[in-house]
Amino acid sequence: MTKAPNIETLIQQRVDVALANRFRCELASPTNGQPLAPEERRRTLTILFTAIAKGMGLERFLETPVERLDQFAVMSVVKNHDTGGLLRSLINSFMIAYSCPETADRAFAALLELEAMRAELAHARQQPTKNPVLEAAENDLKAVLAEKLPAAPYRILYGADRLLVLAAEPIQGLPPEINGVPVELRVSNTVATTH
Repeated sequence: MTKAPNIETLIQQRVDVALANRFRCELASPTNGQPLAPEERRRTLTILFTAIAKGMGLERFLETPVERLDQFAVMSVVKNHDTGGLLRSLINSFMIAYSCPETADRAFAALLELEAMRAELAHARQQPTKNPVLEAAENDLKAVLAEKLPAAPYRILYGADRLLVLAAEPIQGLPPEINGVPVELRVSNTVATTH
C-alpha cells in the first residue's frame, strides 16, 4: 500500500510548478524592485501557498491552476493583505450574510457580482469557461434574443453555472433560464456587442 503524500509535499509540488514559470505579476524585492531570487521566491511562495491551502482547503487548492494561485499570492503581497485571511473572510462573510434571511438576497447578489467580474475578465482575456451545457444554452438564448431583439446590443458571458447577459438597458422578455441554465441580466454602461 502506497503512502499518500503529506500536505507539505503537495504544496511544494505546486510551488515547483510556479517556479518553473513566469506570470504576469511577479514578487519583487522591496529594496531594489527586481524579481526575487529563485530561493527567496521558493521560500515566499511556500509560505503564501500554505496560507492559501489553509484558507481554501487542500482539495480545492490542488484543483486550482498554479498560475491563479501564484497571481493571487502576488497580489495579496502587493496589496499588503492577509493571503489566507482573504479567503477565510470571503467564505465566512458570505456564509454569515447568506444564512440570514434579511441579507441572503444581498449576499447572493454580491456573489453574482464577483462571478460577473470573473466572467468579464475571462471574456477580455479570451478564456471562456469550457462547458458544453453553457455553450448549448448560449446558442439557444442567442436564437431567442435574435428573434425578440434583432438590433439590441448585448453580450453573453459564462458564469460558473449560469449565463450572464450584459446589456445597456433591461431586456424585456429575457427568460430567467434556458435549458435549465439560469440567465442573469447585468445592466452595464460598458459597450456591448450585438449577437
